[in-house]
Amino acid sequence: MKKNTINVRELVQKYQANCDRINEIADACEKEQRERSDAETKEFEALTRENQLLSMRMQAATADYVRENPNARAEAEALIRENVAAGRKTEITLMRSGEFAGMMVADAASGKIVPLNVQDFIEPLEEGFILDKVGLPMPTGLVGDYVWPVYDMVEASVMGEGVALSDSKINLSNLAAAPERIGLAIPVTNQAINQSAGLIETLVKKVMPQAVAKLLNKIVFGLVPVNNATNLIGPFAHILHKESGAATTEDNRYADKVVVKETPTFASLNLMKAKVLETGIDGDHLCWVMTKSMKAILEGQPINASGIYVPMIQDDKLCGLPVYTTNAVRKSVVTYKKSTYSSSTCTWATCDAVDTPDYEVVCTPNNEAAVLAALGCTASNKVAKITTVTEYIGLGDWAYQPMGLFNSLRFIVDPFSQARKDAVDFVLNTDYATKSLRAEAFLLAEASQANS
Repeated sequence: MKKNTINVRELVQKYQANCDRINEIADACEKEQRERSDAETKEFEALTRENQLLSMRMQAATADYVRENPNARAEAEALIRENVAAGRKTEITLMRSGEFAGMMVADAASGKIVPLNVQDFIEPLEEGFILDKVGLPMPTGLVGDYVWPVYDMVEASVMGEGVALSDSKINLSNLAAAPERIGLAIPVTNQAINQSAGLIETLVKKVMPQAVAKLLNKIVFGLVPVNNATNLIGPFAHILHKESGAATTEDNRYADKVVVKETPTFASLNLMKAKVLETGIDGDHLCWVMTKSMKAILEGQPINASGIYVPMIQDDKLCGLPVYTTNAVRKSVVTYKKSTYSSSTCTWATCDAVDTPDYEVVCTPNNEAAVLAALGCTASNKVAKITTVTEYIGLGDWAYQPMGLFNSLRFIVDPFSQARKDAVDFVLNTDYATKSLRAEAFLLAEASQANS
């Protein structure tokens, strides 16, 4: 058993060292804005080949360990509990490279490492994605300067007999992935650790996958960059940032936002579909992304004002395309207004935020006045907290928006940071990247026009 333990640790350390070196090469090329040198290319290829072999050896070594140690999960959990009680950190690394998918639970102080065969994180993570439902490809185990190739369409020709064919040129370009770190910290009290069984299963199978999936859904479908990210940004955030007055080169790749009624018409949405398809994209994974509330509205909205009643959304399809839902495509803006009551009339003016407003209301961009009037306020100096909700409808072919997981998922069981609260932090770090291969495959509508 000792032999297997040492071998697995050595394999993991070598694999991670190779990944670190590949990232160093990528960082140097990015900083100097150049391609890899011949020497760097040879080194990169050698490191990649070696990591493929290491992945196979890790898979074999982990399988041997688990076969010889049927209580490996309990052993890993016991290691975590022992380290928490002793105030030591535990390192948990989830790796997926080729056919290998495993989790290494390690005690940095003693050098002990427990390998486990684990699909329990990756599979529920993918299931939690709306990304997976819309057809967004998500490769894992990437390293270095991974690039997604983009190619223009090549048209075949029909020629008469004996007529020579002209050469068809394929325009290839590369869009480089620029991974950014994402991190999550989940505090767990010592009481919960002491009283709960199946700690690893709960964290790995449920808590961490749900948290990561929620974050990545927000990144890809959100309307603003998450935590001011510079590279890990989805198409809809780029589209909205384009009109901010500080548009980047990346923002300008996308079509302008369109504006539709608060209750959109079938014709306006079908026009969006036509606008995307006329760019020449395949459209095989074209679908709508909206909130559940907007979907409910359109399910009750007829296609035509007269004639046979046919709802806009039937069997989860709109204009013949699938509809998926996420709250990431809703924008909420909070403002405060103070009342002035005079001559039986109440008016409202913007004021500073207060901790305890007299009223709290929710409105759309066009019914704020009606919502405030409905309060029936008959006094001055009353403060209303107003949440203005703007719905957006996204359309895209998500086969053109791959998201990649780079290297491994790493989380630390940290008994120090939350010590004053008698809690232990489970901190996850990993690197993701996403890129729109064809920006014209995406369009965003703001539902803010008044309904006529």
